[in-house]
Amino acid sequence: MVKTQAYIIIILIFCGSVIASENQVVRISGRSIGRVFEGIGALSAGASSRLLIDYPEPYRSQILDILFKPKFAASLQQLKVEIGGDVNSTDGSEPSHARNRREFENPQPAYYQRGYEWWLMEEAKKRHPGIFLDCLEWGCPGWIADGVFFSRDNADYIALFIKKAREYHDLQIDYTGIWNERDYDIAWIKRLRKTLDAQGLQKVRIVAADVFDWKLAEEMTNDPELRDAVYAIGIHYNDRWRENRYGSTPQARALNKSLRNSEGGPWKGDWEAFEHLVKMYNRSYINGKLTNFITWSLISSYYNFLDLPGSGLMTAGEPWSGHFDIEPAIWAVAHTTQFADPGWVYLDDGCGYLAAAVMLRSEIRQAKDTA
Repeated sequence: MVKTQAYIIIILIFCGSVIASENQVVRISGRSIGRVFEGIGALSAGASSRLLIDYPEPYRSQILDILFKPKFAASLQQLKVEIGGDVNSTDGSEPSHARNRREFENPQPAYYQRGYEWWLMEEAKKRHPGIFLDCLEWGCPGWIADGVFFSRDNADYIALFIKKAREYHDLQIDYTGIWNERDYDIAWIKRLRKTLDAQGLQKVRIVAADVFDWKLAEEMTNDPELRDAVYAIGIHYNDRWRENRYGSTPQARALNKSLRNSEGGPWKGDWEAFEHLVKMYNRSYINGKLTNFITWSLISSYYNFLDLPGSGLMTAGEPWSGHFDIEPAIWAVAHTTQFADPGWVYLDDGCGYLAAAVMLRSEIRQAKDTA
């Protein structure tokens, strides 16, 4: 990456072993302004950060510094958290801020101290005042509209979470999603936007739909109201299991909306994970014009006999001893976050694959096809 007064980002990728090739000239024009870089973050959800709050000092603060302190280690630029719903959301259940209608209609400060996501957001903000905060539901309490997720009750439930984050914790939530990895409802996305606006939350932007494809982009193309309601199209695991890996669709790019890998990553923190993350951060812009990347999980701070052990950027699963591991994945993040800030812009002329890499990838693909 190169920093100039224009704060530009240039990505040139060579992948694979060194092979003989002629010199290649890359001409970069300062007029080839691309999209705006919107940051790299990580996700605390599914009880993946449960044990962190139980760590004694000074170890707990050391871990938090490694994750969030600017220009120090991971220097994360965004933190996404689960809106607790008292449901089993992967490795445990994150508590609700309104366990029944009475609590919903008569909110008390104590309800907004449940769990650890409030604390985690405060600690992240304390270290990095400019960090973006994001939230998403994995589920909601059964009392909401007698079990109907896409309801007025649930739009109000999300809005209440965001309002009380500000009132009780002085936290400004920047983004909210819909429902993690479930079919979406277009009418309800519009309802959520109207609900947020009506409750003074106009600055909170909607990221949708946290699923595995770009179908929402097709819907937005022909629906101006939906297009206006959604700030960013967020897809999960664009870095894995995709026929068009790291890419996006022409419809998505044509919308001129923020395109995001709103949950992705290798589910581990070793050197293989390091390689995975670096490819995801760089190739996703080259292939698909994605500008924001969220990794699950932020930290492996849960018991390793639970689902997907070791999924985090680092590991802290022993509060009784204070032991934690700083893993290579932390430095994959740092290679971008310590040098480029949200608001920088990509120069498209300088973002691409070197010719030798393209040739090598083609040869590897042909070898696999004939094997």
